[in-house]
Amino acid sequence: MMKLSNLKQLPSQQSGAATLLVSIVLLIGVTLITIFSARVGVMDQRIAGNEYRHKEAQAAADAALDQAASFIANNTDLYSGASGTYPWVDCSTVASQFPCAGSSYNLVYDPITSTTTIESFQDGGKGIPLTSGVESQTYLTYTVSSSVGNILTAIGSGKSLDGTGDAYAQVSYSQITLLTPGKIPPIMTPQTNLIGNFTIVPDPHGGCHDPDVPDCGVPVSAWVSSVSSGNGTWQTCQHWGYKDSGNVCSDTLGDDVSWSGCSCDSDEVISDKLNLGEDIVEGGYPSSAFAYLFPGLTVYNDILSQPKVIEVENCSGIAALAAGFSSSTIVAVSGSCSITGSIIGSQSAPIILVVRDGLSISGNGDIYGIVFSFGSVSINGTSTVHGSLIAETATDITNGTYNQVYDAIVRQSLADDLTTVGLAKQKYSWIDIKP
Repeated sequence: MMKLSNLKQLPSQQSGAATLLVSIVLLIGVTLITIFSARVGVMDQRIAGNEYRHKEAQAAADAALDQAASFIANNTDLYSGASGTYPWVDCSTVASQFPCAGSSYNLVYDPITSTTTIESFQDGGKGIPLTSGVESQTYLTYTVSSSVGNILTAIGSGKSLDGTGDAYAQVSYSQITLLTPGKIPPIMTPQTNLIGNFTIVPDPHGGCHDPDVPDCGVPVSAWVSSVSSGNGTWQTCQHWGYKDSGNVCSDTLGDDVSWSGCSCDSDEVISDKLNLGEDIVEGGYPSSAFAYLFPGLTVYNDILSQPKVIEVENCSGIAALAAGFSSSTIVAVSGSCSITGSIIGSQSAPIILVVRDGLSISGNGDIYGIVFSFGSVSINGTSTVHGSLIAETATDITNGTYNQVYDAIVRQSLADDLTTVGLAKQKYSWIDIKP
């Protein structure tokens, strides 16, 4: 009988099988990693492509806002809304069309009024198409608000070059109120040191003989927190109380009036009634005279971003500069200012002089407008300020004959030219909208 012997695997055969199994597992792992890496790479490419297309579209939308900014800057009467001459359309009549659809806008600007659709600035020839061929469209809307003031909102839309990416952006504009519409007395300073001979004229041109009439002007000489009165003589009267031998002071307010020749009628003297911040506005003297004069501004640099502002280093050429003004102008002085015997500004084109450092006025000269200083102020000589003197710190009115005249013509010129000077972007209103 034949015998079968047991077959046994050699160790070398077992090792080969294990190697094959491990190789297969590693191959599968490498294959999966390769597939995963490829998918990640494709995904990254898609993300990068989408991001590129979105940035392209967003840049086009932002470019549309830049075109709107240029248009608004040159057409500030847009703020008049439907009462102006611009082609505004009531949003209620095109409620299903962009940008009125689903919004609270009252009006939308339509550059082509002969159609029933709302066109963009570019379609109406008001905007310039981008040379790259990327679509960029500008729209302008108007919202009526009695609580915060009317608002212009510019809306920009953009598409990527291949048309697959969309983006929108918007920014709102409101009217600038640069100069306070409130009362500004002849002198406004936290402390006035009265040493010398001077006259303060509250409002000789008011044409009002009744202190209870609101339009009489500002019935105080100086609005201060405290007064330090030293040697010297000074006078201030009721609005109608200044007299000379011919009653010129009360009846006439010309550029040639010499206020140093005026004196108070004995029955109209109010020299002992300087206002200590109780009667001008509720709450008394403000924490900052600058912020009171320019609502919304707090520091010197804030004035530099405003319209109609010229910055100079000092006041050496201020008289010649102001002689060329045809309307009220703000001049900011980055250093100190010294004025001696000059005629600066006029009743129809007064100056608002904002000085960052110290201010000194001396000599026989006339300044028409508002003089403001963040630093110390010193006044000497026979100069006259036809308007208001305002300081953030204590003011010294010292040796010599000084006249401070609250000139209603100057004040009205300032109000007409600078109370509202244009339109500005509302802070924090810029929004990039990613669809």
